[in-house]
Amino acid sequence: MASLAESMALPAAAGGLAVLFSHPLELTKVRLQLDNELAAKGTPRQYAGFVDCVLQNFRAAGVRGLQRGLSLGVTREVCFNAVRIGLYDPILSASGAVSGRGERAPSARERMAAGFTCGALGGCCVNPIEVLKVRMQAYGGLTGHQHAIPSPAAGLAALVREEGLAGCLRGVGTSTARGVLGPGSQLIAYNELKAVAVGHGADPAAAPTHVSCALASAAVSVACVNPVDVVRTRVYNAPAGLYASGADAARRLLRTEGPLALYKGSLTHYLRLGPHMVLVFGILERLKSMRARSS
Repeated sequence: MASLAESMALPAAAGGLAVLFSHPLELTKVRLQLDNELAAKGTPRQYAGFVDCVLQNFRAAGVRGLQRGLSLGVTREVCFNAVRIGLYDPILSASGAVSGRGERAPSARERMAAGFTCGALGGCCVNPIEVLKVRMQAYGGLTGHQHAIPSPAAGLAALVREEGLAGCLRGVGTSTARGVLGPGSQLIAYNELKAVAVGHGADPAAAPTHVSCALASAAVSVACVNPVDVVRTRVYNAPAGLYASGADAARRLLRTEGPLALYKGSLTHYLRLGPHMVLVFGILERLKSMRARSS
């Protein structure tokens, strides 16, 4: 039990620290994804791009505005990484035990199944936090429905009072799919790329190995997950009754804005996710080294 707790605590700490630096780009991504929601193709956008979005948000509210919803971002990363990264090795170990083949290296199929499982579980666990985080990040911007949330506690109280359990579970199916496609693909890509790099002589403990594998895995993740991420952001932030489901949101987006709208905010998504995962995996590897030296 202690080893399981440690395996979950280290990624949780790494994610909570990393988001302190990456949160402004996460906020920017959310506002870009909501830009021109359900507007006809060719309608002028509120933001010319991620640089313009950052500058406008900074002029409007300063650094504090760019960090809106940070406490929820930290909470989300702590919980999410504890599950999606912390349970990865234990699930792989369980698959080896169930197979009855004793100690062995897990197969690529088992690593993929573990990554997808952890991503889906993480998406389910943090769904209410994600709903509030997206709404706080959207509030004060030029795009998207505006939910007046003065604080996380007030936002949670309003969510439960006005929407009940259904509000806390809003978009959970889309979030689960995102957890499978995004973090699942990224975790698999990171571990596979690192295994290939080490096989070609790279030092598994060296910073360049972590950085290159984290950046490459983030690109894989964004390519897989950005369409679902756009849909999820809109479902989370929409006023009651606007969308019947994630599938309805996707259908209406495609009909009004076209398929390219599914990649709104994708550059910002990568600029946020790439450095964020470099920090997460870098901090995680350092914490593991510190633990190993102390034991």
